[in-house]
Amino acid sequence: MALERTDQVIDIRGKICPYTLIDTREALKGLSAGQVLEVLCDYEPAAKTTIPNFCERKGYPIEVAELGDGTWRIHIQRTD
Repeated sequence: MALERTDQVIDIRGKICPYTLIDTREALKGLSAGQVLEVLCDYEPAAKTTIPNFCERKGYPIEVAELGDGTWRIHIQRTD
């Protein structure tokens, strides 16, 4: 899976849980099926656990890439 197209970007750097998931979930609500959200995150638990677990429960394809500067780029495709 390669989610290269991005329809919306949110920057949640500087935020911690639960705000990272709340902001991600709210942004996804504004997207239509098939659209892709890019999330910029610097909170490791959210990037590696919280957001991926949420996407798994919802059935949303997700790609997480560590950028090497303590930041992760997360692409999530809304499917419903």
